[in-house]
Amino acid sequence: MAWAADNYAQNLAQKTKRKLALLIGINQYDAKNEWLPLNGCVNDVELQKQLLIHRFNFNSKDIVTLTDRQATRANIIDAIGEISSQVLPDDVVIVHFSGYGSRIKSQPSLVPVDGSFASANETVNDITLQTFILLLQAIATDKITCIIDAGYTSFGNPIIGNFRIRARPNHREWELSSAEIALQQEFQDRQEPRKSSGKSPEKSPEKSLVLLQAAINDRLCVDANWDGFSSGVFTYALTQQLWKMSSETSLYTVLGNVISTTDRLALLSKEPISLEKDEQAKQLKTLSSFNLVDTFGADTFGNNSNKSSDRSADALIKSVSGDRRSGEVWLGGIPITPLGYYGIGSVFTVLDDSTSNKSGSNRVSSEILNTIPKTVPDTVQVRSHNGITAKVEAMGVGQVLQAGTLLKEKIRVLQRNLKLNVALDLELTKIERVDATSAISALNNVISVNATEQYADCLFGFQASSYGLFSVGRTPILGAFGAVGESIGAAIRRLQPQLESLLAAKLIHLTANQDSSFLDLKVSLEAISSNPSRIKMVASQSTNSQDVDRQESSLFNKYLTVGDRLSCKLENLTGDLLYVIIFSFDPRGKVMTPSFVTSPYANDSNIPPHQSLIIPQPIAPFEWTVSAPQGLVDVQIIVSRSPLTQTLSLLDRFSRQTPTGLVNVTDPLEVAKAVLADLHTQNSTYPNISEDSWILDLKDWATMGFTYRVA
Repeated sequence: MAWAADNYAQNLAQKTKRKLALLIGINQYDAKNEWLPLNGCVNDVELQKQLLIHRFNFNSKDIVTLTDRQATRANIIDAIGEISSQVLPDDVVIVHFSGYGSRIKSQPSLVPVDGSFASANETVNDITLQTFILLLQAIATDKITCIIDAGYTSFGNPIIGNFRIRARPNHREWELSSAEIALQQEFQDRQEPRKSSGKSPEKSPEKSLVLLQAAINDRLCVDANWDGFSSGVFTYALTQQLWKMSSETSLYTVLGNVISTTDRLALLSKEPISLEKDEQAKQLKTLSSFNLVDTFGADTFGNNSNKSSDRSADALIKSVSGDRRSGEVWLGGIPITPLGYYGIGSVFTVLDDSTSNKSGSNRVSSEILNTIPKTVPDTVQVRSHNGITAKVEAMGVGQVLQAGTLLKEKIRVLQRNLKLNVALDLELTKIERVDATSAISALNNVISVNATEQYADCLFGFQASSYGLFSVGRTPILGAFGAVGESIGAAIRRLQPQLESLLAAKLIHLTANQDSSFLDLKVSLEAISSNPSRIKMVASQSTNSQDVDRQESSLFNKYLTVGDRLSCKLENLTGDLLYVIIFSFDPRGKVMTPSFVTSPYANDSNIPPHQSLIIPQPIAPFEWTVSAPQGLVDVQIIVSRSPLTQTLSLLDRFSRQTPTGLVNVTDPLEVAKAVLADLHTQNSTYPNISEDSWILDLKDWATMGFTYRVA
């Protein structure tokens, strides 16, 4: 995946005469029972289209989209043929498919909108993956990337947890259509003369096509409901990371974040991915880090010549009103957790000064000027929010907006009364769902939602004769299942502390801002194997998009064992004193934090200007060790310019019960709210913000996340 995505990014950023794209997304399948219509595939097309135009300098006229009823087998094949007929050797070609995959005999296939669930021994209208690749390899350029967000293995149910599976069931007796067989043979024959002539082929398959797939073999590919919109998990994670890239961003960072996003949803294989056994992972061994300016050229990011357009962006202005004082914003670079809770009053700063013209014919009228608050220029404020888009207004005196302008977060506003969304598993009976809804309504901080219809943080369901909690990917949460015969009401009451821990984790993740923070900081997490003693994992992140060193194992071998030792190094690149707190969430939802209050930790919540802090210090009386149980561990590191007074006060109370080592946070929800209170700014410069909101200034803090699995 790293190899393929690296080539994808290189192809996107090539400076050529043209960059061509074919984007295919199908929701409206004639599907029922064994498979269902999808929700996010057309949004996948829009996600990729916005990325290509506004971050990788594609011309909208060179992007062909086939959605829903347009995406027939014939139209897909014709569209690829049209690209092939006009492409030049140096052109870049991107082809994206989001929809259902399946299998015919042993061959993986892509399902067009006129595909069907045929009876046994009938032919099907699919395009096999082999044929699809042959069609693309016939395009006369060496810069072709194909992204497929579809799965090939059905799991017997169109729904798993809170997701719809993008894999249509199949019959072993299905046959390829005569048209499919003929098409395969035609393009195989085109390649055969080059192979038999003894001459070097014009382009090798390895060079001519980079194939990046959401799932291979029996891995899971799903359609997800976020808060206000749907998409493929893989497409969203990949698009969001590429959206935020600046010229100096390491592609290791991009792929590491994509993997972490899917891993948190319990969508990765439970077995470690081996660099020796996994074919795509093998490519990582020969991959070196790339500086995107050197690799992509000066025109990589957008059409603007202004250097600020090369900076990591969080959003763009899609359209503007007649007076150019308001517009619609695309929030493609906002992390998925805070995106759903982005509050009215949030502020973005304009990256490209040239697009905010305040002179000449673009000046607004004096009548309008008199009504504009005298605030900071070149900023826009969110007035309403719906899914991945928002309505904004210009804040600067005389400032006007222009479509295509890139934006960066400045003020993040979050509602204070956020709750945990618990989806009710569809495998529960109607009576069980009614009882669960009633029991959950009695909890202050939790609400129930319908599975697959709304965004959820976890799933309540039934397994092995007991009730408990699952991840949204329906992986059981450890310690969440009770005794046989327990009632639903009793189960919900028993689960309240665990639900509050999950809500605490959600609140902490709302502060995620590594790519948006203005705080200059570098953080590295190192794991040292206990037997034999050797470095097992190094993962580094930087807020200023510097290309940080990452061992290749940090992407694929994040499997640690009990007893391995962890060490966190924080480098303060600012001239200010910074304050730090670390939280570790284990597979049960249990929250731990390294103790900062015992010797030699009396002052070790502080990082002096232009200095580094290692946690735990080499002279510390304890080690930060990996412990049971097995599963995913999520480490969140929060660094602030302001003292984390309320948070540290609470942790001091808990640490008295554990004077050294890792402190068990017994009231994580209270602590999470204290973190937000500490980060909350009293800055009154920005109007139209509710008093029932947290106001977080991006210049004041950074939250970085790391994940690993305990094997």
